[in-house]
Amino acid sequence: MNAIRYIRALACLSAVLVALSSASCGNSSGSATFAGLSPELPAQLPLGSGGVAIDMSGMWSIEDAVIIESNSVAPTPPLNGTLFEMEPTRIAAIGGLSVAPSDLAILVGVPLVSYVNVVDSSTVFYGIIVDQRASGGLRVETALAGGSVGPDTISIEAYNSTQAPNEVVPTFTRARYRLARVAGTTPLLHRPEELDFVDFVSVAFGDN
Repeated sequence: MNAIRYIRALACLSAVLVALSSASCGNSSGSATFAGLSPELPAQLPLGSGGVAIDMSGMWSIEDAVIIESNSVAPTPPLNGTLFEMEPTRIAAIGGLSVAPSDLAILVGVPLVSYVNVVDSSTVFYGIIVDQRASGGLRVETALAGGSVGPDTISIEAYNSTQAPNEVVPTFTRARYRLARVAGTTPLLHRPEELDFVDFVSVAFGDN
């Protein structure tokens, strides 16, 4: 009996040490992390965000978009006023355009290499990769990570990169903005003119 209790105690201590080690590693990057809810994306969850549970569903609008890092000669930030339609577990549309993987694949004309779309009560993660370099096109990677900072505000970091077949290093732009809740708005009131893939990337993630 004493041996069994000793083994159980060691197992509990080991679990605690692993948890503490994971928390330490997560905080060392300078970005908040949440176990199981932080996909590997080039966009980081802004510090101080994601700690408040809110209703993430509804319509949200980009505000105060600024570029925080880029290796492009003339980058442009995401477009203020661009609308996001969010559901409890995913982003449904950006700029009135469905962001379901099947719809984006039709828009681009090729299958997506990678797709992430996760929303919970305090965070949102989204990212896609399209690679057309084999046919002379571009590799495009976009991502955003955001967290609630109040009942009607989400802090977002967005990332966009493009890489041509002859380029060793991609051209990238990293931006920050707020998503502000748009009260009483329905998607049908904000259908845009038809967007192509380049427009979609530019309005939500910035342009290189």
